Amino acid sequence: MSARSLPREYRISQGRATGVVAAVGVTSVLGMLPLWTAEDLSAPVKWSVTLPLFVLVAWLVTASLRASTTADLKGIRVRGFTGTRRLAWEEIQDIRVEINPGAGAQQGPARTDFVSYAYRADGRRVQLMYLDDATVDLEREVGVLRAAWEEPRGADWTRSPDVARRIERGEARRLALMSGFAWAMLAFVPLVVLMFVPLFADVPGPLETGLSPFVVLGVGLPAVFVTAAVLSYRKRVRLLSGGE
Repeated sequence: MSARSLPREYRISQGRATGVVAAVGVTSVLGMLPLWTAEDLSAPVKWSVTLPLFVLVAWLVTASLRASTTADLKGIRVRGFTGTRRLAWEEIQDIRVEINPGAGAQQGPARTDFVSYAYRADGRRVQLMYLDDATVDLEREVGVLRAAWEEPRGADWTRSPDVARRIERGEARRLALMSGFAWAMLAFVPLVVLMFVPLFADVPGPLETGLSPFVVLGVGLPAVFVTAAVLSYRKRVRLLSGGE
């Protein structure tokens, strides 16, 4: 495939849009019930909370429905929640699929495990809205865009080694943070068990202090996160550098 496959547009599907509107509507109503059933609050106070929240919810729903990614002969245009970004084909350094770090908080068919990004000439990335595995055949569509990208970017286009390094290091940092969070979650239960040891066994004073909730969860858990993230990042950087 090539630039002849353009233009292409990606936006939220009708079924997914209906689900978003329904979920936001039900959640908003249920969330407002305690406020409006509270007898000790006056009507002005209730409206002062409800109206701003209603405006925020309406904006989020409208923005999610309007968001889109469009690819044509000039480049890629991404309409996000806070504005529109345009990327000319020649300034794009890469188009790639990456893990969605927020997938764990999503449920149902709208869950997106993988999303796509276009990397700019400065090494920063722009998420391609609705070019994800919950909306399209992600592998096929990213392949279409990458094939189309090879023509309009020009015959004299070359990949910047410096930008490529920044892209790879940025991905290494993001994966390292995910690794840190994963290890912290795995360590949470064992750390809690350690915290309760002084309640069931006699331990020396210094050890009892070290097993206090503040030390175990306030120091131990962050230490696990930082250690796992740093080790993961250093390993990935060594691999990028061609080390063992």
